[in-house]
Amino acid sequence: MSTTAVLERLAGRPERFPGALLLTGASDARLEAEARRLAAILLCAGNDPEAGRECRRRVAAAMHPDLLVVLPQGVQIRIDAVREGVRFGAGKPYEAARRVAIVTRAELLGVEASNALLKSLEEPGGHFHWILTTTRAEALLATIRSRCVAVPLVPESRPERAAAWAARGFAAEDAAELAGLEPVTEEEAPALLEAHRRWRDDVLLALERGTGERRIAPLLLLAEALAHAPPERARLLAELLADAAVAAGASSDLLRHKAVAGAIHGLARRLPPEVLRRAALKAADVPADNRRGNKRLHYESVLLELIGS
Repeated sequence: MSTTAVLERLAGRPERFPGALLLTGASDARLEAEARRLAAILLCAGNDPEAGRECRRRVAAAMHPDLLVVLPQGVQIRIDAVREGVRFGAGKPYEAARRVAIVTRAELLGVEASNALLKSLEEPGGHFHWILTTTRAEALLATIRSRCVAVPLVPESRPERAAAWAARGFAAEDAAELAGLEPVTEEEAPALLEAHRRWRDDVLLALERGTGERRIAPLLLLAEALAHAPPERARLLAELLADAAVAAGASSDLLRHKAVAGAIHGLARRLPPEVLRRAALKAADVPADNRRGNKRLHYESVLLELIGS
């Protein structure tokens, strides 16, 4: 059973859920999404289906009266925010049977804020839970770590993530695509999926115009957009090029982006597999955007090599 499944089962039995949980992993976004998902299970237990959906939406938006999210202010989590969390935990639940406070990026707790948190972590009370998240557990005070049940979120495989989305009621095609995106709540997923598909269509259109019509301008505009895109969007170029490299004579079932198999096969017909493979590898090896590396120039080089082949 995966770590996520174990946590979900514990959250379904709140009396056994840790009073202080420390979630660790490589992605702040995934950690925060998992913390809110667990909070929703704790706070929305016992609701009928319709009320449960509304409850989960409010938790995801941090609008539930029995949820408090402690966020960094600038470069640290301030002691005032921690004291607010302690007071919150000492109060009676307003709507649910318990209360939850989430501390995101807990490595930004200063010494004073950490010390203000210690007693509540050790004795949170029977109806209150702390959930701390961090990508750098070693940066927390040892006294904080010792008072929490530490649970690392092991990276899930893409098929596991797809199965999890399918279990939430998403169609197989949607679940497969969501598995490749940054973690989001169930309520945010449709909008993210729509934005992802629009972006993918834009990338494919630029590639079609550039490689099919031998036009430089669409490729330069795409390079500029990629240079300023978040990582999950920027890596889409490498994925599409890799799909095209294996598309010649291959079944669409082998492609990562099956939904746009037609456009990918069109790209494969225009360019040799070796050119596409080389471009995919180069596109995935993005330099840091500093004096020794410039993302825009990097993507320009990748894309212009396609029409120079």
